[in-house]
Amino acid sequence: MPITTQIGKLMTLKIFYIPLVLCFFSCKEHSTTKVVLKTPISVKASNVNEQDLKEYLTFNGVTQYQKKENIRANVTGYISWMPFKIGDPIKLGQAFAHVRTKEQDALKEAIKIDSSLAKFSNPLLINSNSSGILTVLNIQKNDYVAEGDVLATISQPNSLIIQVNVPYEYEDYIKIGTVCDVIFQNGESISSKITGSLPEIDPIAQSQTFFIALPYANLPENLNVIVKTMYREAKKSLCIPKEALQTNELMTDFWVMKIFNDTLAIKSSVVPLLRNDSLIQIKSEDVKLNDWVITEGSYEMQDSTLVAIQKQ
Repeated sequence: MPITTQIGKLMTLKIFYIPLVLCFFSCKEHSTTKVVLKTPISVKASNVNEQDLKEYLTFNGVTQYQKKENIRANVTGYISWMPFKIGDPIKLGQAFAHVRTKEQDALKEAIKIDSSLAKFSNPLLINSNSSGILTVLNIQKNDYVAEGDVLATISQPNSLIIQVNVPYEYEDYIKIGTVCDVIFQNGESISSKITGSLPEIDPIAQSQTFFIALPYANLPENLNVIVKTMYREAKKSLCIPKEALQTNELMTDFWVMKIFNDTLAIKSSVVPLLRNDSLIQIKSEDVKLNDWVITEGSYEMQDSTLVAIQKQ
């Protein structure tokens, strides 16, 4: 066989086998490639519901006694008797203290000579000029007092009020007669209404002072309370849990992560409206009644993220 013919056959065989070998190794490499599946993120979700929603205004208040009376010394001398302490009740006309003057001390020797002077040696009486609770007590036994000195202050419990400072922007919502709830630090509350106001505005805070009279409440003065009153109301509003609402740093855009097909979280724009302690009314073209929205686990979540739902 000619040498050229053998060389041609060998070249033909190489051309045939080289693609075959490449195909073999290519198929082998392809067959060993692993498919990586994304793991769903576990989240909690709640459904969108429809209900009546009320939004409240809350303000800080403080208890105060409007009526206070001072007991003053009616003569200069020394306190010889005073049995009261701060917090004690006292009645109108009740004896508060006895005062012994310097002149009475000087009569001690004269009485030994003339017993008729004994009637001038009795201590002078200071009576209470009001009924209430002693909230300030400036003296104790044997103290020296001058005529006109304030010895004590009586606060009248039936004059108890709550003072509330309300920003002027809410002047259409807070007025005399407005119903409100007074909430105390122990969680208890009482229902009342605005009973008075001051006809002036604080020049710095731009707020107006309102009063709530609580004449029969047994409360201490300077107690901080919360005053809550209804601001706005919406009937059959579309509501989501407040934990579901997300926003940007400037609070210009709002959205929720809506669940699609129980597996996919879709970023959906909303407009928040009324809100209370647990719910927020929304307006949205994408979120509808009975949709599910994520309430926990969606912080900084990307759009179209796989999720596994723990429904609430």
